[in-house]
Amino acid sequence: MTRFFNSNRIQLRKFRPAGGPVRCGVLFTIFTTALTIGLSSCIRTQISELKFGINPTRTGFVPAQIALAPCIIWPDRSTKIKGLPLTNRPIAETTAMCQELSKYMTDGFDNQPFMKGSTQKLTEKQFSAGKPVLSLADSIGKEWKAQSSDCQTCESLPLFYDLSIKTRQSWQLWLNAFSISTKGADAILIPFLLSLNTRTGDDRGMLQAIRSGAVAMLLVDTNDGSLIWSGGRETEVVNRALSNVTTVAQIKMPPPEDLQRRLLTDALWLEFPGRQIYR
Repeated sequence: MTRFFNSNRIQLRKFRPAGGPVRCGVLFTIFTTALTIGLSSCIRTQISELKFGINPTRTGFVPAQIALAPCIIWPDRSTKIKGLPLTNRPIAETTAMCQELSKYMTDGFDNQPFMKGSTQKLTEKQFSAGKPVLSLADSIGKEWKAQSSDCQTCESLPLFYDLSIKTRQSWQLWLNAFSISTKGADAILIPFLLSLNTRTGDDRGMLQAIRSGAVAMLLVDTNDGSLIWSGGRETEVVNRALSNVTTVAQIKMPPPEDLQRRLLTDALWLEFPGRQIYR
């Protein structure tokens, strides 16, 4: 059969497989194999790109009761989020920043009718009623202690949690016990101080002093350990040398308050379930 289109001659022929007719079973096998590979690829891509915000699988879910945990200083120096400087500030400074993060998180529930949360004080009181050996913060830190199987190349806390923490059986049991002790809280909101660092450097001949930090919050389902939502911020404050400064020792380090103002902003709450934004 020959057809003509725009004066170009196109020869159309019936296709006949050399080995005879293609069986439906073979076609079905090829189709399902391709579909499986395609789905595996999609799932793998989704996990590898897990970043801050609402977990796509939990869109539309708003927890009935959220237990607020105290701020956790990143539990183990042997495990870190890729790209974040290790914390090198004294304990007094990291504790102060953690306290500010905890306060900021608690204040974020004010005037939010669809965000039902138990204060950190109440959460810790309910948790301690069971007479645990460790405080709530130390108990979470123990469950998050680094293991050899932990992800060493994860570039975000949500991804690290999904690959390294969520699957731990001890963590699942801990969450179930925590839910019982907090009178049925179906989610726990955990704030983390991931990094607090000061350093000096040379940017193309210009000396500078840098104060950087990174914080995050994870909203975790206490029923199955799945991640509902996560929020995070990473920023730095830089003081650059004046013309009469010749050594990095002469540069004044930016104050912690400047870093705090840049870290604790509304961007931390982006996509939080049930959160209302008032203009």
